[in-house]
Amino acid sequence: MAPMDLIETTRAGLIGPLEAKVLRLIGETFFNDASVDYYAHLGLPDIILILCAGEEPAGHLALYRREVGILDQDVEIGMIGGVAIAPAYRGRGLSRSLVQRAHTWLRTRSIPFSLLFAFEPRVYESSGYQLMRNAVRFLDHDGTWKTLVYRGGMYAELMEERWPDQLVDLRGPTV
Repeated sequence: MAPMDLIETTRAGLIGPLEAKVLRLIGETFFNDASVDYYAHLGLPDIILILCAGEEPAGHLALYRREVGILDQDVEIGMIGGVAIAPAYRGRGLSRSLVQRAHTWLRTRSIPFSLLFAFEPRVYESSGYQLMRNAVRFLDHDGTWKTLVYRGGMYAELMEERWPDQLVDLRGPTV
């Protein structure tokens, strides 16, 4: 496999031809519609990681920082969303590479946990994620607040702190 370039940017920095190609990749992946703007639906991430094979995006990850409520504490966490790998590049460990880079970014900011909500949880186990057993309170896409144990909800411990198996209030939507 030829080496790929890793681009770390923000939504404001994602412009030009690459922007259109990235939006098409994630629109097709999550909405089966290349014209849907992922960021308009899920908000602006703190950083966007893109793996490029030449001029083509092979992979995408959006990383959000969020203050959540766990017990009576405010805890800053990372939330990973929008992990998309172009069909021609699947099965090569690109998701793992993007997740590892996201973890490095979070650790340098002393953020103890990363959460994600996976369609395929097994993909993330090799990156240190475990299934959450605790309930999560979140703002659903229909504007209502819901509390449930999401079967694809996963966490990774990034520092020395242990994941508290308590209700997690996301104080907003999932990503």
